[in-house]
This record gives sequence, C-alpha cells and structure tokens, in this order.
Amino acid sequence: MNYKKYSTLAYNLHIIKTDKFKTTMVRINFKNKIKREDITYRNLLTKVLFQSNSKYKTRRELEILTEDLYNLSLSSKNSISGNYIVTSFDSIFLNEAYTEAGYNLKSLEFILDMIFKPNLENNMFKYFDLSKRLVKEELDTFKDDNSKYSKQRMFEIMEPDSPLSYNTIGYLEDLDKITNKDLYDYYKNMLKSNIIDIFVIGNIDPDFIINTFKNNLNINTFKKPSKEHFYYHKKIKKAKTVKEKASIKQSNLRIGIKLSNLTDFEVKYVANVYSFILGGGTDSKLFRTVREENSLCYYINSSYLPVFSSMVISAGINKTDFKKCLALIKKEINSMSKGDFNESDIDAAKATYISSLKEIEDQQLSLIRIFESHEYLNFDLLPDRTLINNVTKEDIIKFSKKIKIDTIYLLEGGTNEED
Repeated sequence: MNYKKYSTLAYNLHIIKTDKFKTTMVRINFKNKIKREDITYRNLLTKVLFQSNSKYKTRRELEILTEDLYNLSLSSKNSISGNYIVTSFDSIFLNEAYTEAGYNLKSLEFILDMIFKPNLENNMFKYFDLSKRLVKEELDTFKDDNSKYSKQRMFEIMEPDSPLSYNTIGYLEDLDKITNKDLYDYYKNMLKSNIIDIFVIGNIDPDFIINTFKNNLNINTFKKPSKEHFYYHKKIKKAKTVKEKASIKQSNLRIGIKLSNLTDFEVKYVANVYSFILGGGTDSKLFRTVREENSLCYYINSSYLPVFSSMVISAGINKTDFKKCLALIKKEINSMSKGDFNESDIDAAKATYISSLKEIEDQQLSLIRIFESHEYLNFDLLPDRTLINNVTKEDIIKFSKKIKIDTIYLLEGGTNEED
C-alpha cells in the first residue's frame, strides 16, 4: 500500500494505491469551522444533491446510470469533529479491470457531477421541498431512538452551546427558516470557503486520478489551513445529575467524563488502553462488577472521544438500580486510579487494539478514516500505531488522575422488569 498527498490551492488529494480491493472508494470531504446553523443546512444540502443532477434529472435516471456503472454506490454523511463540521460524500465502484475500459473515468465524473453540477432551475434546487420533508422526518423521529437521544441530552447538559452539544442532524427551528435561495447561497459559499480533502483508495493510477480531478473539479479558491481541530473543555466543575422520564421500559444511563491536560501519547494511546480495561468488553472491570457480579445492568461499556477530550460510560438499567449502579461505576473508576488492575488486563487491551488494526487493513472505509485522522488530528498511520505497546501501568494510573465525571444523565423508563 502506497500513500501520497497532493496539495493544490483549492483542495488536497490523498491517493492510497493498493491491489487489495476490486473496488475503488472515493471520499470527498468539505470541512469548516462549525456553527450551529450549519448542521441543518448541510443535512438538507446532502439530501438535495443526491436527488438528481444537471445531467440526470430524476431519481429513476440516476438509478439506471448507477446500474450501468455496475451498481456504483453513493452516500453522504455530516459529522461534528471537534471544532469543525465535516460533510463527506462517498462512492464505491468496481475497478474497470473487472468491467469495461473507461468505466473508472465514467464513475469518477458521475460522482463529481452529483456534487458540483446540481439540478437547478432559476438558480434554485429542484427537489428542495422533498428534501426538506425528508430532513423534517428525521428531526421529528429523533427522540424515538432512546440511545441516540439520551447521549445527545447528556452532551447538551455536559457542555451546553458547544460543538459537543450540537445535534448531528440539525434543528427543526433552523430548518423552518431555510429557503431554497438560502440553501443555494450556502452551497456556493461552501464550495468557495471549505477545506476540501479527497481520499481515493484502490488499484488505481495516481496520474489518472490527479488529471481526472484537475479536469473536472472547477474550484480554484485558496483555502487556509485549519487551526485547532480538537475541542477542549473550558470548565471542569462538580458533577451534576439529571433525570428525565420517558415512556420506555429500560432506563438509559449516560455518564459524561471530561479529560484535561493530556499529553500527545495519552491522547493517542493511553486513553484507549484505559477505556478498554474499564469498559471495553465482557472482560472489562465495569462488565464484571456491574453486570456479572451484581446483575445491575443489561449492558455497560465505555467509549473514548479523543477529538472532544471526553469519555462516555453507557448502561441499560432498571430505574431502581440507579444508585447502586452509579456507586459501583464510581468505585471502579476510583480503583483504576489506584492501580487495581494487572498486566494481563493491559496485554488484553493492547492485543485487541492490534487486532483491530489488522481488520482495518481489509476495509476501504476504515483505511480512509485512518488517513483522515492523520490529516485532521495528526494521529499516526497504521505502521506506527504499534506504539500502543509502549503503554505502561504507570501511564494508565497517571492518566486516570486526569479524568473527571462531569454529567450523570438518566433517561428513566417506567418499569422495573426486563424486556
């Protein structure tokens, strides 16, 4: 696998050449410093752009073309990454070595047409009203997903009016205000102002890729490099507990943890080992203590959010077990700071991490995410991530003293019986 980055004034092109896959994957990212209202705009925009384009003006025409291109796939995603919002357009298509000559070019041109040649009428998007209804449906049903809703509410309480607290699908009050003209103006500004990173992975000729984007990507605006991508907490206060009732059977417990003053090595590696030992699987301290020994939860785990300097502990519990469950979680967190874990725990965490790296090598999207994290966060590439083997018990104990429980949130169900 060979990787090379080509930078222009308008965009960065990342080419990962490998003969491991029969398909080629392209991800085109638009990255900008986040503002709350951007989220709704971008969710609506991705819906509009993928309804049609200037050449293929209906969904049926698009379906026929993608079938002709051997079921080329298209998808989009908006993500909040620290202080930035990133809109990703993804496509996967079969390499022309397995189809017909010229299909690589046809596929790439089609992808670019979908993003850069929208279906317009009088400088306004076709299918605007349909796309707006689709976004509204997403927003109206968001609260029905108890897992997503409880996590979102915990973040809102933990760090209100911050990128951490923003809902990744947007806001109904913002959607109601957006007109077709507003969206088109936003789209044009996004093309001019956003940092653009293009990732291409597959058995492809780098010169062909470079020339294809050069000939089809008509963007020449100079883009300044991004500044601090990571979000750092401004204040760390005494932990607060919030409960909300919901018409659900199982209660959702979320515990938000803030991390501060971490070293680069702690961000990249120590935190991962800590989180795995604490709540990374069925052999973790939380799972053994809270679920197996005390039968106080249906599930329990911890996750690490490096770009937000945070960790989250999640559990499904009966509402009457809240105090007992919370007490045991705090006890296990405290035990980590005292070194109450052994070398076999550390070895298991490292082995799981290394194993996941091998799995990444077999997945195009996962590989692209590695190069994204290298570009945006300065995280190590795959060959260097074996540095996790350098994490010691002393490192973990030192790290554990830098964590602080900030928010304890319970979405409280109405029954105490199992499903």
